[in-house]
Amino acid sequence: MDLRNTESSDNVQGDTSTATNEARSRKDFLGIAATGAAGAVLAGAGLSTLPARAASAYKEAPQVMRKGSQVTLTYYFGANATEAQLRQKLFSQFEAANPDIKIVAQIDGTAHLQKLNTEIAGGNTPDLMMAWELDYSAYAKRGVLMDLDQFIKNDSEFQHTVMSQQYKAVLDMFSYGGKLWVLPEQITDTVLFYNKDHVKAAGLKMPTTWDDPTWTWDKFLEFATKLTQKRGNRVTRYGYSDMWWYPLTASSVIAAANGGNWFNQPVNPPVGSSNLSDPKIAKAIQWYADLTNVHNVAPGNRTLTTTPGFQLFMNGKASMGIVGHWFYPAFAGTSGLNFDVAPVPIGPDGDKHSRTNIGGTGISISAKTKYPEQCWRFVKFWAGVQGQSAIAKSGLWVPALKNIGTSAAYTKSNAALAHATILTDVLSKGYVHSLPISTAWPNFLVQWSAVIQDQVWAGTKKAADVLPALDKSINAAIKKY
Repeated sequence: MDLRNTESSDNVQGDTSTATNEARSRKDFLGIAATGAAGAVLAGAGLSTLPARAASAYKEAPQVMRKGSQVTLTYYFGANATEAQLRQKLFSQFEAANPDIKIVAQIDGTAHLQKLNTEIAGGNTPDLMMAWELDYSAYAKRGVLMDLDQFIKNDSEFQHTVMSQQYKAVLDMFSYGGKLWVLPEQITDTVLFYNKDHVKAAGLKMPTTWDDPTWTWDKFLEFATKLTQKRGNRVTRYGYSDMWWYPLTASSVIAAANGGNWFNQPVNPPVGSSNLSDPKIAKAIQWYADLTNVHNVAPGNRTLTTTPGFQLFMNGKASMGIVGHWFYPAFAGTSGLNFDVAPVPIGPDGDKHSRTNIGGTGISISAKTKYPEQCWRFVKFWAGVQGQSAIAKSGLWVPALKNIGTSAAYTKSNAALAHATILTDVLSKGYVHSLPISTAWPNFLVQWSAVIQDQVWAGTKKAADVLPALDKSINAAIKKY
């Protein structure tokens, strides 16, 4: 049977001008993250002595500093204009309370991490670095980052006020080789965004908790069908659209809600552990493709190449879509868009509750810094209550601390969402699993994406037929590392 998607590329056209540059596509970032990680491996050549040098610097720092002097800490991070403004505001607050420290920003360029890798290779590693979940392991493995446990174990106040409020799954995501290299600054779990006006007009009621066992694939498909509108045979509004990165939504989000984990040990997965051919995952990936190829309630790749899913949603041409909070500012700034969030639907092989994946970014300290104590003071501020409270008030990100994620500051800054705690409840309940964190990403990214997107989603191959061979290729790539 030919499952090829026969959609017309102009099924649904939207005004692409409404998309804002502030809504930086996480799909674009994840697609190039592996390249940055590969660069980290090359930049790490010759860095085997860094851990010892870091320990030496930690001991020598108090002797280097003189009373009343000021040190400059360089901080490398990625940000759009709005995010950079928030960071600079926080830098000023920190510097006012810590006049002996000045923070100098270095912003990641269009070539993700290229500038950082060049600086590392040249022996000019920034003191502080933003860490992305898919990238940090390569730097940790090569000795570029400093183990943060050495600071935390000697800081009882930080343990009590901050570490006690961390989500275990997020800390696990940023722990590689038994050590914590990154303290989280924001979390990017994925949820189902939906147009409230479309749902109301269709007489539907969306679930409001991850523990609703009635929110099944069948019910979701029923909703998506009712929300889809056609003029003759042409779709004028889709009930659902992928708004992230199709292969990852299928492999990591939809699969998780059907009880499957791509890797049971997602951080530094061992050889032989790629699990895409698990029937639970294969079924999930096929079901997700069938939304386009069989049920015609979701656009295919050709349509989304012309108009990305998030733009269809913003233009009222798609009623639902899975993506993370990083698009909240753009959605909230779209005139006439009345939206909210709900859990991912539960697959037939899933639990009684739904599940999703998590990612995120955080802050790390260079193993080469001359000022580890001063770096730790900034990390405490940034990842602690003061920094996280500012993040919650901004509405830009989901904060990384439990008590801040349930605070009035967070819900008020996300006022467009009646159920903003959907994004944090799933973390508190532990219904999440990490994106794959592996230094082997560069070796399997292209093939994995092509098989799922260009074969299964395109409708030319069945998931169950192509995933076993894909597992073998991924496992072979992991073996090289």
